[in-house]
Amino acid sequence: MPILILEAPSSLADASTAVWSFVQSDDGQTVSHSGQSAAALLPQPSKGWDVVLALPVQDISWHRVQLPQISLKDRTRLRAVLQGLLEDQVLEDTAQLHFALEPGAVPGQACWVAVCHADKLQSHLTNLAAHGIAVRRIVPAIAPAQEGHTQTSPTATNLYVLGTAEAPWLVVNPAEDGGVLALPLTSAAATLHATERHPLSVQAEPAVYQLAQQYLGRSVELMESSQRLLRAAASPWDLAQFQFANSGRDKLAQHASASARALWHAPQWRWLRRGVVTLVLVQLLGVNVWAWQARQDLAQQRAQIRQIFTATFPQVPVVLDAPLQMRQELQRLQQRSGALTPAAFEVLAGDAGASLPAGVIPQEIRYEDSRLTLTGLTQNDTRMASWLAQLPQRGLHAQWQEGVLHLTPTQQGERP
Repeated sequence: MPILILEAPSSLADASTAVWSFVQSDDGQTVSHSGQSAAALLPQPSKGWDVVLALPVQDISWHRVQLPQISLKDRTRLRAVLQGLLEDQVLEDTAQLHFALEPGAVPGQACWVAVCHADKLQSHLTNLAAHGIAVRRIVPAIAPAQEGHTQTSPTATNLYVLGTAEAPWLVVNPAEDGGVLALPLTSAAATLHATERHPLSVQAEPAVYQLAQQYLGRSVELMESSQRLLRAAASPWDLAQFQFANSGRDKLAQHASASARALWHAPQWRWLRRGVVTLVLVQLLGVNVWAWQARQDLAQQRAQIRQIFTATFPQVPVVLDAPLQMRQELQRLQQRSGALTPAAFEVLAGDAGASLPAGVIPQEIRYEDSRLTLTGLTQNDTRMASWLAQLPQRGLHAQWQEGVLHLTPTQQGERP
């Protein structure tokens, strides 16, 4: 899915020189564009993009707590419990701090709690909103390794060197307590027990690559900050909890939107998308083939009718409506031979008068253009209704127009 990841400047950095790091990805897997800029110059996300705010490692502390048996949906009570559990572990007033539980936290079990300054986080969100950027999710730049996922052994440690040459930082994950430890990169930091263990990997960003080799005294892998932010955005963490949490409706909409974007862009759904597109194309092709075949059959039937008509009545030079012209030619042949046609006056008058109710006499009878017209009849008479119902059986079509009854042969009456 397309995603825009924004890493906020650390609260420990000089405000006058603080810059934002950003990464754009069209599929959430590869980097499309990355860089650094002030908040006012950050790229604007397109419609449908997921915007993720990453908090720097320097601004988050990690604490392991044992959750009591309480409902995690009761935010007010849960926050009060966390304030009590962490009161002795933090140096500042807990009322000014923001807490976030690890994904999948279960009451009665131990879990990680991320702690940061609520005012600083709010200022980041306000700053982005002022420039037209709405954040959907908040993640830590580096989070503790979840049990059973990235740790291969209890002593396996990953070292990261981040920041700038003027302010390099060393990140240990996991630290002695299993959390994430971030401290300025100095000679003293390089002698810590956590760094002296055999790390699983040592990675450094380009700006501090040489410093990492100098202070740590071991081989270092080059790490792009854009790849680090992509991994952060892919983690299940979401620090938007308690006062920063979205409403249930917003979360449902975001989840549905994220699922739709994943189906449309994620590589693992590529074959499903191709299958759906192929199915739609096959259906469209099938409909077009069926329509073409139906047109061909209709054209063939019309050609057969025209062929029969021209073979039967070769004297007709132009064929416009074969069925109509065929009826007209048959009537002419009947008239020439002296035979009465269904539209003849004698036939129409005989069929109409044969069942006309006793005592019902038309005032006037007119015959014109194969149509018999009767005037002076009562339309709403019960006897007339019974008589009219019998006319179709005699091959007549009856139609009232302004109190006048018109009779035509059924074959002619059905013709539009």
